[in-house]
Amino acid sequence: QKDTGARGARSGRQLLDLILIGVAFSVMVSGLAVLMLAARRERRANDLKSDFISNVSHELKTPLSIISMFGEMLATGRIKSQEQATEYADIIWRESVRLARLIDNVLDFAKIERGSDVYEFAEGDVAAVVQRALELSVHRLQKADLEVTARYDDDLPLARIDANALTLAVLNLVDNAIKYAAAGKRLEVEVTHDKVRGGITLTVRDFGPGIATDEHERIFERFYRSRAVRLMPVRGSGIGLALVKHITLAHGGEITVESDPGAGATFRLWIPAGGQE
Repeated sequence: QKDTGARGARSGRQLLDLILIGVAFSVMVSGLAVLMLAARRERRANDLKSDFISNVSHELKTPLSIISMFGEMLATGRIKSQEQATEYADIIWRESVRLARLIDNVLDFAKIERGSDVYEFAEGDVAAVVQRALELSVHRLQKADLEVTARYDDDLPLARIDANALTLAVLNLVDNAIKYAAAGKRLEVEVTHDKVRGGITLTVRDFGPGIATDEHERIFERFYRSRAVRLMPVRGSGIGLALVKHITLAHGGEITVESDPGAGATFRLWIPAGGQE
């Protein structure tokens, strides 16, 4: 009986040892898997940041080079007529606006990354914000040969908004359409009163290359650029739509996209009437 009891005790210890070894092995495997996943995510984040820095550097250098070139031509008097001088001055102004907009995007994105409070809300008119954004974009729209139609409901309620931030969001949506919509096509903008949900909806519809269904959520991620866009000779920072989403959420709203490849894209930005306290 003693031998039987001793054998039982040894078997119990062996079974316990096997269980502990199995648990330890599982923990090690799980730990390695987590480390590999974290390393993969870190590599992907670093790759995205590198692309972001490269793209932003390129987008900064392009308007700076144009401003420098035409500024030098004006300064040295290398112009044939007053009309040409006006044209050069207009190019310098247009590129400086483009440069300022990019810098605003980068600065606001940096504040958001640090978690800084970048919004100042006050009662405002969403339609007036959209009209201002379109006015600021008029030269780029003309240069891109995009026909713009805008419609505003007459009974739009006021909302608590950060006018500057919301203007930046609209500018990014318009810039997105300018970059990817083919010349000669059109851009449709609507601001409507959503009486069912009690809010205001901004719709921006382009007729560009469209977005694959599986990328509808990802295009709002920071640094992400869709597959179709990556194949086009168009540079971008990859933060424009991420900023649009952040600004929309800060207003208590939501941003969605409807699109199919080759059929253009429709962005809908909704914010509640009255906005966020």
